[in-house]
Amino acid sequence: MKINIKNVKEILNLKINMQRRGILITIFLLVDYSPKITLAKCRVSFNMTKTKEDLIWLHENNFIEWSGYENAKKTLEVVELEPDVIDIVDFMNTLYRRKFSPSTGSTRLNLVNRLKENSINDIKKVVSNRYLVWKDDSQMSQYLNPSTIFRKSKFDKYLEEVKHTREGESFVNASNLNLEDGQEITMSIAKELIEGDTYNLKMFLTDGEGNKRGSSSKVVRYGTDIKKLISVQDTNEKYNGVREYLYYYNAKT
Repeated sequence: MKINIKNVKEILNLKINMQRRGILITIFLLVDYSPKITLAKCRVSFNMTKTKEDLIWLHENNFIEWSGYENAKKTLEVVELEPDVIDIVDFMNTLYRRKFSPSTGSTRLNLVNRLKENSINDIKKVVSNRYLVWKDDSQMSQYLNPSTIFRKSKFDKYLEEVKHTREGESFVNASNLNLEDGQEITMSIAKELIEGDTYNLKMFLTDGEGNKRGSSSKVVRYGTDIKKLISVQDTNEKYNGVREYLYYYNAKT
């Protein structure tokens, strides 16, 4: 690590915040005391984990020259994406009833790379699509894991299939809306549904007095159709009490 400040007064540059000034002063004093000091010895004097972002800034603004800059920049990008990685793995664990760890090296690396090219929703759609396609296949169900699904050579093909069939989208849509199994689809919820996406529902019929009758039937409806249906049902109910009650159905079971 080389410091590009020749005079300690340069540390008073207004571009530098107090924490970065403290780092520079520490490095300046260490280098002044021992001109050949190494990064390893600098680590003893300040916490690399907490100061990594500041060291990157100092390097990029030419206050220091840091040989570890490139690697630090890459690891910082991984940390910044970590919440998305956790979100996707949590979604997968809920759907698959598994306990995959987002901190596993290959899982995190593959997901970080997929997130650079794809949205969180698209990645989740691939997760749910593979589940529906493979869950009842004894041979293929073993591949319901991060290693297979997030691998670059496989992922793009799976994503194309999702875009073509749209199978599995309802899991992602319901997750984004925080819908729970058995929750009634009211007009306020219906307004949040994506018109071109499909949702798994259970439907109850009612009698003229609005009482549910018989058992429910499972249906799949587009968001736009659900909105129209509830609007019509709300209008009918005002006059004759007849209604078809719609409930979200978690089709993974």
